[in-house]
Amino acid sequence: MSYREFRYYNETDRYICPNNKELPFTHLKNSKGQYSKIYSAKAKVCKICPFREKCFVKSSSKRTIARPIAHELTEANLKRSKTDKYKQIQKQRRVWCEGTFGTMKTKHNLYKTYKRGIQKILEQYLFSALALNLKRMIKVIN
Repeated sequence: MSYREFRYYNETDRYICPNNKELPFTHLKNSKGQYSKIYSAKAKVCKICPFREKCFVKSSSKRTIARPIAHELTEANLKRSKTDKYKQIQKQRRVWCEGTFGTMKTKHNLYKTYKRGIQKILEQYLFSALALNLKRMIKVIN
């Protein structure tokens, strides 16, 4: 059973399972730099639950749900990405940003770096951007 079948209540910071049992927030977990909030049901509640076989594997004693700390932000971004304004901005980004990077990569020597160190690579990148902007300015003037 997917965690999406569980209802989340933001006010009380808990999940409710399909059997109307509570999974409160229990602790934070750090996995490779990603923090998640862990919600767990009580083992005695899950032991007598009719959805036990569908809900979690036999080796577990209770259902747990891991919710990333930034879950609300991810959901908001997903909702925003479906708007018309977002799609319009992405079209403009493809032309201005991605096109510029592609031009700099193919025509202005940024396919690979010839220097070492962050400062020297930054210098190479800035000279490439300067050359591209000068070419654009010349086109506007003529």
